[in-house]
Amino acid sequence: MPRFLHRFTTPLATAPISHITSFLILHELTAIVPLVSLFSAFHYFNYLPPYISEGAWVKEGVEKFGGYFRRKGWLGDDGSRRDVSYRYGEGATRVLVEVGAAWAVTKALLPLRLILSVWATPWFARWFVLPLTGRIGRLFGRGKKAAAPPVKSDAAGTGATAAGAVTKGTQR
Repeated sequence: MPRFLHRFTTPLATAPISHITSFLILHELTAIVPLVSLFSAFHYFNYLPPYISEGAWVKEGVEKFGGYFRRKGWLGDDGSRRDVSYRYGEGATRVLVEVGAAWAVTKALLPLRLILSVWATPWFARWFVLPLTGRIGRLFGRGKKAAAPPVKSDAAGTGATAAGAVTKGTQR
């Protein structure tokens, strides 16, 4: 871990559940947002950079998502079935390549995604994870119990409350 990230990773020792949860959520968000955004950009601008779309990671992404597309029936066995849900009449094969290219770019951004996730973990834990877990805990009755109201006593300034304190009227 780079030295400049140590101040962000040390809170894991004192608040492991909230920080680990925060890191995992951020890590997934930094994968899903670029994947969907890049796919949308590739699809709607009808552009795939050639140096990206011909790489090994794109082939890996096409293989990964190709099986899913086939199970859903979006691709025929020959991979050339045309999907009528797209306004330009594009085949599902082009969409598959766009998803594969978006996945490859997202995978290449992994070091940046990790740094961003580690950097934002304390803030995200404080402002999202802890309040959310508090609300969920209160919803299921696991929130902090209210302190019992103090018992009134005439034992002024002694800190004694009930349990053996002698009131003024009973002194001998």
